[in-house]
Formats: sequence, C-alpha cells, structure tokens
Amino acid sequence: MPVDPAAAAAPLRALRGPHPGRPRPVADPRPSAHGRAAALIVLAAASGVGWWPVLGAATAACLPVLLLSVLVALGALRPRTAAALLLAWLPAALLLLGVPLSAFAPRAWDDDGAALLTGAGALTDAAGAAPTRDAWARAAALLATAALWPVAAVLARRRERSAAALALVLPALPLVAALALEHVADAAWPGALLLAATVLWVARGRLRTLVPLTLLVGLVSAAGGQAAGPEEQWLPFVEPAGRPPQFTRLDTTQGYGPLPDRRTGRTMAELTSPAPGLWRMQVLERFSNGWSVRLRERPELPQPAAVVTETTVRYAGLRDELVPAPGRIVGVAGREVVREDGEARRLDDEPGEGDVLRVRAEVVRATAAGLSRVPMPAPGEYADWTRIWGDGEIRRNGRPATELIEGVARGDEATDFQRVLRIASDLARGARTQLELVRRVRAYLLDPDRFRYTTDVPEPGTQPLYDFLLHRRTGYCQQFAGGAAALLRMAGVPTRVVTGFATGEASEGGTYVVRDRDAHAWIEVYFRGFGWVPFDPTPAATDARVDPSVDALAAAAPARPSSGGAGAALLLVPVAVLGGAALVGARRRRAADDGAVTPTGEVLATLVPGPVGPATTLAGLRPRLALIGPEVAALADRVERARWSGAAPDPDRHPRLRVWRALRHDVGPLRAAALLARGAPRRARPGSPGGH
Repeated sequence: MPVDPAAAAAPLRALRGPHPGRPRPVADPRPSAHGRAAALIVLAAASGVGWWPVLGAATAACLPVLLLSVLVALGALRPRTAAALLLAWLPAALLLLGVPLSAFAPRAWDDDGAALLTGAGALTDAAGAAPTRDAWARAAALLATAALWPVAAVLARRRERSAAALALVLPALPLVAALALEHVADAAWPGALLLAATVLWVARGRLRTLVPLTLLVGLVSAAGGQAAGPEEQWLPFVEPAGRPPQFTRLDTTQGYGPLPDRRTGRTMAELTSPAPGLWRMQVLERFSNGWSVRLRERPELPQPAAVVTETTVRYAGLRDELVPAPGRIVGVAGREVVREDGEARRLDDEPGEGDVLRVRAEVVRATAAGLSRVPMPAPGEYADWTRIWGDGEIRRNGRPATELIEGVARGDEATDFQRVLRIASDLARGARTQLELVRRVRAYLLDPDRFRYTTDVPEPGTQPLYDFLLHRRTGYCQQFAGGAAALLRMAGVPTRVVTGFATGEASEGGTYVVRDRDAHAWIEVYFRGFGWVPFDPTPAATDARVDPSVDALAAAAPARPSSGGAGAALLLVPVAVLGGAALVGARRRRAADDGAVTPTGEVLATLVPGPVGPATTLAGLRPRLALIGPEVAALADRVERARWSGAAPDPDRHPRLRVWRALRHDVGPLRAAALLARGAPRRARPGSPGGH
C-alpha cells in the first residue's frame, strides 16, 4: 500500500514544531493593547483627580499628552509622529499656563531650569485647598507628564516583561505622588483604581470580559479599604520614621516654625450656625517677640454691636478640649466646661466622634462703612491692649509705640524692634481712622512683592515675628496674623491674635464642614461702639477657607471670579493675550506720538469712573481704587509714596503692564484687560495723579 510522504511526516513535524525558516504564529496582540490603553486612561483619570486640588484647570493641559500616549499604546499612531505633535503642543501649553515668552530664548534656559526646580518644589509644598498660581509649578507638572506618559506608551508596545512592568510603573507615579504628598485625603478609591489598572494591564483577554471583572475588583477593594480605614494611606513607604502625627487637636501656642502635624483634609467638626464665622478657640493678648495667652484676669472690653447666636458643634476627628465658637462664649450646653485663659472654654474630657455641643456666643456684626467712622484712639486709651511686654519704656508710659519713634536709631545701628517700629510709624502716618490703618497694614502684608505664603519655614529664632517682617518675609497664618497684630499694636490700636478654625466648606442647612487644613490664626481689632472685629491678613494661598462675609475689608472688596470657569478662561487666554498686545501696542504708539510715556499714576486714574480733577491726587482716588481690590490700592500707595519721597523715578518703563499685573491679582486677567481698555488715558497735568 503506497504511503504518502507528507502524511507520514506530519506527526514528526508536529513534534518538532514549525519550520525554522517560517515565522512562528503569534496571538492577536490587540486585546492586550486595548487593555493597556484602558489602564492608561484609568491611571490618568485617577492622577487628574488627585492633582486637581493643586493644579486646578491647568490639568487640562495634560489631556493632549494622554491622548497621544493612548494612540501610541493602541498602535494607531507612530511614536515619531506622536513626538512631533507633542513638541508642537508643549510650547503653546506652557504659554497658556503662564510661562513668559522670554523664557523660550536660549539665554534664559539656565534660569528656566532653576525656575522649574523651584516650581517642582512648590508642588510638594502645595496643600491643595486652592490651585497654585505659580506658572513654573504648573509647567513642571506638565513636563513631568510629557516625560512619563509617552515613554510608558512606547514601552507598552514591547514584549519584554521588564519593559511592560516599567510601562505600568511610570504612569502610576503621579497618582502615587499625590497619595504620598497627601493631596488625596481618602486613599481607598486611588488604591482601588491602582489595583484595577494593574488587572487591566497584566490580563490578556478582550475588554468585554476584563471591564466587568476590573469594576468588580475595584468596587470590592474600595469598599474594603473604606471600611478598614477611610483616612489611612495604603502605601507603607509614605509613613517614614519620625513623620509628624495626624492632626487631631489645635495647638493654640504660636510656634512660628514648621507645622508639628500633618493635615490631609480630614473632617474635624461640623458647625451649624445662622451665619458663617471664624470659629475661634482661644485669643492671645500678650505680645513679647511673639503672641501668647495673657494669664492674669482683667475686665473684658464691652461689645455693643454683638449679637448672641447659638451654634451646634458636632465633633468628627477633632479631639481638642477647647470649644470652638464664632465669638466670645457665654454658655455651653451638652457637656461640663470650665473657664480658660484667653476667653476660652475647656471640656472636662476630650470629645468623641459624634458628640454634640450647643454653644451660645457673642458675635460682632460690623461693616466697613460703619467701622470707617471710628477714629484713631487717643494715647493711652487702651493701654492694657496696646502694651508690648519686654520693652520697659512702653510698659511704663502706656503710650503708642509710634510716639517713641523720635530718636530711634536708623540704618545698621537700629535694632530689629526699632526697624519694625519705624514700619508701623510709616504705615500709621496720616491715618485718621482705625479702619484706614488696618487696611494699610493688610495691604502691606498682602503685597506679593514683599511677602510670600508658604508652610515650608525653618525653625524660628528668638525674634520670629521681627525676622518675618524684616528678613525672611515668608510664612503662614501664624506669621501673617502675628506680624499684622504687632504693627497695629505698635501704632496704638488695640489688637490681638485669635487661633481656631476658618469657616470651612458650606453645606446644607447652614452647616459648615471644618477640616484639619482649616486650622487658622487671624486678628481681632477693637472698635469703640462695636467690639472685637475679626480681620484675616493671610494671603489667599492658605488652605483655610474663610468666608468673605466674616471680614469687613474682604466683604467690601468685589468678588473675584470663581475657579469654576477657569477651564473656559484658559481657552480664552490666547485671545486675551493677542488683544492685550494690540491694545498695549496702540497705546505705546500713541504715547510715542505725544513724546511722553503714560505714568503709572495716570493709568491708575483711568480705572476710576467719572471725571478726575486737575488737582486730584492718588491719595484722593485711593478709596475708589480700593473698591477694585487690595493690590491696586497697594500699587497706588507705592506710587504716591515714591512721588513725595524724593526718590529716583520709577524704573518700570511699562506702567500699563505694571497696572495690569495688579489688576490681574485682584480681578483676574480677562477683567483686567477689560478695565484697561475701558477708558482712554488722560494726559498728565500739573497735580495729576502720581508722577511715576
């Protein structure tokens, strides 16, 4: 019987495998590519949510990077094409994020590197309550994303296990960083998404099977993590030895150094009140190089404008015995309390989660219009509340410190106390009312050219507040509140520091959710006929959420645009930049035709509606400029002081750009451009506003 050679060789070929010269059959890689692309999208969404509190709408600049990476991972776009598109997008994105055009010049590249490193450091310092305004911090986040995601997409196309593992680790780094830096208070859902992305990445199969399985794994792990510990981090390496403990109680003493505890956004308490407030726990009235509680008993100043309100305090994570209240406490129901120094009430034992107190307190209601009628106090009128311990002459005379300015040493011979005393004297010169002086001190401290908000501060020295006001000029609420109170007290205004919690996040039914990041310090100034009125001199970069209605100066200023429209505003930035450039160019050409440059004071005068007389000065226009915002008012003060000080002319050759920067800080870039474009510049006249 004839034998077919091919049939006889078939079993042998089956044992030996395919022919060496022929390609080995491979499985369809598309299901794996689809799973890895889906994992990239999951990690990107989780990273975006984790970094949104820090970057805000700037995270939208990373979306094109994600899209290109997903297309590369799917094989729908070649890496070279994606790289070309990415290089075309990055310069435009950096400009949209606020990086100046001059930064792209080759001579500026060294400075750009240093600025990027500083911006990366600012990202680690950012607490996340308000998106960062630092353009270089946002640029550092964008460039880090552009370096991680495309590389991960290219590695995802390779078959080596090491490349596949690295391709999963790289896009997970932003989410891991957000967890390690505690931008995310609840680690349950990020951990679940990390696990779900890993399942999508390593499993081989079609998405119709993987997606339900991944969702099931994510839901089960998130529920288990939430039940096991909703406020605990999943990653063990973010709990190094010596790490500060979790915030559970407020340290009312002012240390002026690094924060002694870590704050993750955990809820401390829920307060239900008829109106928002600053929930104070203790007042500090003794000033001697720093603020502390005054220990001896003395009569309390009357508060004629106070209204007794009732606040319900429901405790969550707070374990502090001091009772929070919107004002001076007059009664507490629900637990036994004892009087404490600093107008405080202390529970007999620490509160537990779910405990409820009903607190009655005196709350002073005042407006800027009403407070503006209170004149500066007479010398010695409030001696007990303007005293500075540690300086014998001030303690003996009971006079405002500004009256001792005569004879104070100047220059290098002056002590730090004398230099701060001179600052207080300069700010108080010509002030007719207490509110005017408070406004000046507040504008002085909120000037970003002088002071910067940060919680990354060194260990304090023996004179922490004088160091803050004169040398370091960086700090957080303790430094800003303590410095403002020191300047006001030196000027003879009764002032004290208050510690407690900011307003927090408003909820339904008049309830305010207070978190650990809302721990705050502010000042109270005593106004005759009203009582102790709170003011917040800390920049808006703080995590603490203060309702503008509780600060008379903040309530009088126009509301700033909310961040909800930031995404749309980001798309309008190129139009605003081009329109602003055309407007500035037209004004420059007009000024060149006139043979003179429009001065800063003249540009400020165009912001004020209505006619401006030939004898009007910036001092006369300042009340109307202050309605625009504190930065515009501070710029007017600087221009006015420079005009009458006999100093050299202002070196800024672009006054409109200078005014636009102040407007941008107060009302945002779009409205700033609109205000500058609203009126034609007035010609300078003898006695016209400003001269610089």
